[in-house]
Amino acid sequence: MFSSLSIRSKIAIVISLLLVGMTGMGILAVYKMSDINAKTVDIQQNLLPSVRALGDMRTASVNYRTVLRGHLLSEAMDAKVAAEQRMKVQDDLSLKTRQTYQPLITSAEERAIFDQWAQEWGAYMKLAEQVVALSRATPPGAFPREANGFNDGKAVPQGQKADALLARLVNLNNTGADKAGADAATDYNAAFLMIASIIAVSAVAGIGIGIYLVRDVSKGIASIVKPMQALGAGDLTAIVPHQGMKTEIGTMGDALQVFKQALIDKRAADQAAAADAEAKIERGRRVDKITSDFETMIGEVVETVSSASTELEASAVTLTATAERAQELTTSVAA
Repeated sequence: MFSSLSIRSKIAIVISLLLVGMTGMGILAVYKMSDINAKTVDIQQNLLPSVRALGDMRTASVNYRTVLRGHLLSEAMDAKVAAEQRMKVQDDLSLKTRQTYQPLITSAEERAIFDQWAQEWGAYMKLAEQVVALSRATPPGAFPREANGFNDGKAVPQGQKADALLARLVNLNNTGADKAGADAATDYNAAFLMIASIIAVSAVAGIGIGIYLVRDVSKGIASIVKPMQALGAGDLTAIVPHQGMKTEIGTMGDALQVFKQALIDKRAADQAAAADAEAKIERGRRVDKITSDFETMIGEVVETVSSASTELEASAVTLTATAERAQELTTSVAA
């Protein structure tokens, strides 16, 4: 079936297959690259900023508790007021970081953990206010035993609960970043393998089809050249293949058949002309023979007439001599 197609159609099919393969490879590459880009963008614009914000929140909470511990250790009221101002700065920083982090939350699990952390941190802030109040109520120079005990017994454990939730949020985002990175690497490896496979299959198919086309075209041309050489050598019985096929080789076969028929007609015409010339030569020979025979016959007639004329002349001379003799005798007798 494929051999009955024209060379133009075969080349068009091969080019179409190559274009389909290249287009498929391009679409696959674009799809995989867009998927990898989406995961990279998610890491860059969501997961990493989330981890960074959570780290800032964690730092702010640690600093807040550190300043609170300093508030307990301060004896002068001015130092306690300064510590409260630093605590306010850390609380504002934590609130600002929370506002940055909340739009980055993408999953229900992460939202639930954050809401739980907000509750635990709010509870800690209330306990911290009580610690500050007890620390302020401690007389100058005295150890804030009640405030320190309240801080160690209630505020610190509550802060540790909030820290554990922050750690879960950080681990959740780290896990998401690791998963996104692993998915991106998997997509890259899969895309590379698929593209390499498509290239290999396309190369093998292209080489195979190319070899087939070269052999098919060479075979078709050779099938036309062989009878053409035979016709050139004078063998008009050579069979011309591929006649009537709607291909370039078929067109060549039809043209060669017309050429063969022209040679056959020319040979027949030459043979007819040679026969006619031979007949004319034969007629000339016959005319020459008749003319020669006529000339021979005329010569014989002339020769016969000439001989008869000579004999007649001799007879005339004899008769004349006889007549003269008779005249002489007559004269003599008369005398």
